[in-house]
Amino acid sequence: MRHLGRAILLLIFIIGSRGNAQTKKDLENKVIANSKLFKTNIDKAYIELNSLLKESLQLKDSLSELKILDRKCRYFYRKNTLDSLIICSEKLQKKSSEYHNAYYEAMSDIYMAETYSMNEFHDKAISYLSSAYDLLQKENPKSEKIFYAKANVLSSFANIYLDKNEPRNAAKKVFEEIHSGNGIKDTEERKRFQYLNYSNLGNIYTRLDIDSAYRYAMTSIRFKAQNFPDDQSMMINYSVIGHYFKDKKNYQAAISNFHKALHINKINGTDLNMSEVYKSLQEIYHNLNIKDSATFYQNKIKEYDLQALSSKYNSLKEVINRDKKEEKKSLKNYLIWIFIGLGAISCIIIYFVKRKTKSTNDVLNSETSSPIPVLSETILSEPVSTETILPETYHHLIDLLEKKDPAFMFAFEKVYPKFRENLLAKNAELQLSEIEFCALLKIQLTTKEIAKYTFVEIRTVQNKKYKLRKKFEIPTNLDIYTWINQF
Repeated sequence: MRHLGRAILLLIFIIGSRGNAQTKKDLENKVIANSKLFKTNIDKAYIELNSLLKESLQLKDSLSELKILDRKCRYFYRKNTLDSLIICSEKLQKKSSEYHNAYYEAMSDIYMAETYSMNEFHDKAISYLSSAYDLLQKENPKSEKIFYAKANVLSSFANIYLDKNEPRNAAKKVFEEIHSGNGIKDTEERKRFQYLNYSNLGNIYTRLDIDSAYRYAMTSIRFKAQNFPDDQSMMINYSVIGHYFKDKKNYQAAISNFHKALHINKINGTDLNMSEVYKSLQEIYHNLNIKDSATFYQNKIKEYDLQALSSKYNSLKEVINRDKKEEKKSLKNYLIWIFIGLGAISCIIIYFVKRKTKSTNDVLNSETSSPIPVLSETILSEPVSTETILPETYHHLIDLLEKKDPAFMFAFEKVYPKFRENLLAKNAELQLSEIEFCALLKIQLTTKEIAKYTFVEIRTVQNKKYKLRKKFEIPTNLDIYTWINQF
């Protein structure tokens, strides 16, 4: 359960100008209604967003436009569709910068940080969160909206620490949120804020101490208002309680709470943490020897993981392409300054050449006869990997291939977690099918074996190898298996 429930995203609304005040007021009411629907059924709320966005553009209502873009980002985050999240985050970033809205610009940085962190670029994620915090620090510290945005930064920091498998540091960030929430004057609003925080804390403590996790989940439930609908935080609470009873081998209580979490998921549409719920139910039914139910949740795990894997692959391509653009832009600016510097030096030299006497010129000529140092980048290639996998792991992968089980790539990436990332760094235009083919080469399958397991002709495999050579510009005298083994 790596994801945390988000802190409150406070939304404000504006009153339109006199010319179209009523029209803007109507849009404002629609956005408010959509916000309420989003809390109970994010899928239905999402369907309305494109038409609302179009209406905000027609009315030139920039604030409503930003709210809707932000809501789309939250939808993609909760559905765990990282590829759509990064694209939507970029749109929000561009528009908020254009409209000089620091709050939503900070929120776009938070969403971008989540995407980078889930793709294991933790340092880059932290830089986005630092940028978000710097933006918020310049705003009115007494603003409620800015307070909640800062709370979101802390939540995102906690997420990154969980991604890095540092749950204690993640817990520290949530405790900071809890402490900051004590300053909220409105009692009901303070309870709502702490309801979210203690739910997050329970989620984190499932990795540290299951008894504490249970206690924090129950604390969160006590803070929840009776008339408030069950949401993502309540789904997390039921999941944590389910893990607690599973640990205590009270399987019936565990199943009951896990199914409550699934019920909220079905109604609300939030997909975060569902994989962990499926895995727990699969284990319980396996232990109870209820084979049909165990198989059902095993298939749900595969379905969820494959969807997440595909989304992560597409988002990783976006991340790498985005970084390359930034690097090119940075390099271009760097080269411009070098040329400006060299131009200035040349002017100075010419100036002194004209002013100095012949003897001075001779000295100058002797001093400048040495070549000017040229800046160069040394590219260090990684040593060829000599890693091997355990025989049982290899046989498990082969077994998945023989069964044409789509979970093969998920199992493969557990063994080689950086393989896909490193390949895409070499060529960001790779298709998922090409990465899967490279995975077969990585486990040293011969041409005949690949043809056998993928049910294609040997010539087809040979053609794929040839195309890979061209795409990666692999020298003809270098064995393709030797080359692929470096990743």
